[in-house]
Parts: sequence; structure tokens; C-alpha cells
Amino acid sequence: MDRRGEGIGDRYHQETKYRREAMPRGGLDWAHQPPPYKEFPFALKHFSIRPAEQKGGQSLWETIAQRRSIREFSNQSITYSELSQLIWATQGITLRAWGYEFRASPSAGALYPIETYLVVNRVDEIPPGLYHYSVKEAQLILLKEGRLGSEICQAGLGQEMLEEASCVFVWTAIVERSKWKYRERAYRYIYMDVGHIGQTLYLAATALNLGCCTVGAFFDGEVDRAIGVDGKNEISVYLGAVGRPR
Repeated sequence: MDRRGEGIGDRYHQETKYRREAMPRGGLDWAHQPPPYKEFPFALKHFSIRPAEQKGGQSLWETIAQRRSIREFSNQSITYSELSQLIWATQGITLRAWGYEFRASPSAGALYPIETYLVVNRVDEIPPGLYHYSVKEAQLILLKEGRLGSEICQAGLGQEMLEEASCVFVWTAIVERSKWKYRERAYRYIYMDVGHIGQTLYLAATALNLGCCTVGAFFDGEVDRAIGVDGKNEISVYLGAVGRPR
């Protein structure tokens, strides 16, 4: 390809390739590793997620065969237990060992740059609003009360399912968690990580007879503002709408 015809994506891919003759040198700066968890000490309310069902249910193979993107949702709520199951399946801690806390979805270097926010439209037992999932405490943190479905719909290029869904997962990345180890190549791993999480949400929703559709098309700055992140150190990377199929 003519260098003059390359786009940013083309150049990024070429310039972040690993090459034997030019691998990054030096160890990791452990004293300045970014904190692995985001915390909100002045949250409005906390809601502990319910214990997850880890036995029985639909087989993995049936779930894979039935998985589809569902874009039409009824006006029925999902239960808080169902939401808890989805959160645990995507980002819950499943093992504590060797000083690490491993989660349900894999992450490059076990660095877990992805944060989970939820725009709740209709979920039994909790009010509509914006929430953040505290992985460490297994709690939903209420950041803003009120109906934000219309705002996230407009930020998502007017895709109505984002307003009709019972809730919308908004995944962000705290970039420095990955760049601390992987430098500029970190962005590759961030998008791999969130892809794993998105597929897990699909499978968990399907197993619960819920509909799910992930969304990559949105106005980045508008989603950032809706959930209160700066769009530079923490960036919005993916959305996932969940609800009862119509």
C-alpha cells in the first residue's frame, strides 16, 4: 500500500506489530502500576448483586446455537437477580489465587482495563439511573438517578433499542492499566478484552431467555459525557442492550 494512502488504523497496526529485532526493553515499573479498581467514595446508593447461579440451566452448546442479536424489546422489566447473573457472568470474580483476582472474562496480562457502567431503564427493585459496577465489592453504585434511555439512544446514533432495552451495559477502558505493560499495543488488547465480555453477555442473556445486542456505533464524546468519563484517560468502547424480546 502506498504510504500516502494509509489511514490512521493502517499505520497503527503496522507500528504496533511485535518484531523480534525490535521488542520493547526494560522491566515493569511496579511502583507506578495503575490501581486495578475504580472507586466512588461518595456514591448515592449501593446495591449488592445477588449470588450467581453456577449449576444447571441450559447447556453451553444449546446457548451458542441459539445466540442471536435481538433488537426489539418488550416493555417488561428484567429482574434484579437476572441482572446480577449477567454482571457476574461478564465481570464477576471467579478465582482468587497468587495475589490475583481472576474474572469471568479473560484479560490480557490480567490487567482488566474494562469498567462496566449500566444505564438502567426497567429493572425490578432498583431505580432507573446510571450505575457503575464495583468488581471488588460486587456492588452496583448508583451515580445518577433518572431515566437516561433517551440520552444513550441519541448518543448511539438514534438506535431505538437502546431506549427500549431494560438496561444498557456501557463498557469503558481505563487505558493506562494496559499501557503500563503493553505501551501503544495496549489498544489492541483493550478491544480484544471488551469483545470477550460482549460475547459472554450474549451467551449469558441467551441462557436466561433474554435478548441482547451489542453496539459499536455511537458518538464517543456523547457517551463519555452521559456516563461522566473524560474520553482520554477513560474511554467508552462498547455498548450492550439487554431486555425481554418482544
